[in-house]
Amino acid sequence: MPGFLAASLAPRIRADFAFSDSSLGLAVALYYVVSASGSVPAGRLVDRAGPTWGMRLAAGFTVSCCLAVAMLADSAPSLTVLMLIGGMANALGGPSVSALLKREVSAQRHGLAFGAQQAGAPGGALLAGLALPAVAIPFGWRWAFVLAAALALVAVACAPRTGGPDARSGTPPRRPRGFTSVHALGLAAVLASAAGVSFVSFLVTYAVESGMREATAGLLLAGVSLMATASRIVLGELADRGRQEPLRPVATMLVASVAGYLLLTVGEPGVIVVAALLAGGLGWAWPGGLNLAVVQRSPDAPAWAVGVMMTGLFVGAVGGPLLTGILAEDDLFTLAWIACAGLALLAAATIAATLRSERG
Repeated sequence: MPGFLAASLAPRIRADFAFSDSSLGLAVALYYVVSASGSVPAGRLVDRAGPTWGMRLAAGFTVSCCLAVAMLADSAPSLTVLMLIGGMANALGGPSVSALLKREVSAQRHGLAFGAQQAGAPGGALLAGLALPAVAIPFGWRWAFVLAAALALVAVACAPRTGGPDARSGTPPRRPRGFTSVHALGLAAVLASAAGVSFVSFLVTYAVESGMREATAGLLLAGVSLMATASRIVLGELADRGRQEPLRPVATMLVASVAGYLLLTVGEPGVIVVAALLAGGLGWAWPGGLNLAVVQRSPDAPAWAVGVMMTGLFVGAVGGPLLTGILAEDDLFTLAWIACAGLALLAAATIAATLRSERG
């Protein structure tokens, strides 16, 4: 939530101190730099120490980040630095929850389980979007970060009490099975994430600059996030029912999302709503399927595999918003949305090439 809150609350933060589009892009990018650099080490650590420890530590970092921002952020640089604490939480969260689900949930329900896990990201964006009209406008943007810290405290209290590392996994092998495919899918995550996170990070700013009211733009982000949440869960459920390769529908949805990104270039509020729901429902639904795919390809070291995938996701989340922020600062949003469409196509092509390589 820290990264999504900074994006959704940017119009309100600017009332307190200078926080330009490029500053927002830099803050989100550096947040994901920390997430990317820590994901693989976090995955190896979770494979050894167990998921509960990792989940509690991730929630603790989130509490620290949100309270620090609420109390101490008084400039764009200070906000950016404090956001880095949240990046450490982000690095730990994915591998920890994935390792827990791999151990505790039947393999026949992994699609639904990992789809629900990855629904957490758009769920956080949903809450961040609602926070603008419900909390930031009437009470001030800092209270939205305080409420996020309270939610993280609930997560600490509710973290499941399980044993240590799975005895079946132990220390990850030097080159786990599926080594090449997992890294190829990590590249697909880079490309898809660069498109999706750029879209989510600048949707509110773009909508407001195109003539939409702040409260309506926040609700639009919430609606997009709800669509993505449902898509990730439904995609996982379908994978369980059909016992099918989860990568094929992921590639199809990425290709279909191109229409949404291109429609954003029209710049009219009504069209933006349709385009955003299309891009969010299709172009941001892929992480659950990709998560399941890498775990299937590395059953002996699931947290490591998810760490590789999440590193790709976070690397894309660094480059995408940074580039989009620079383009937005120069009033080149049209070019930014076209770039997002191209990145989604490249991600789909990478997944298709991986499947062909495996068949070979």
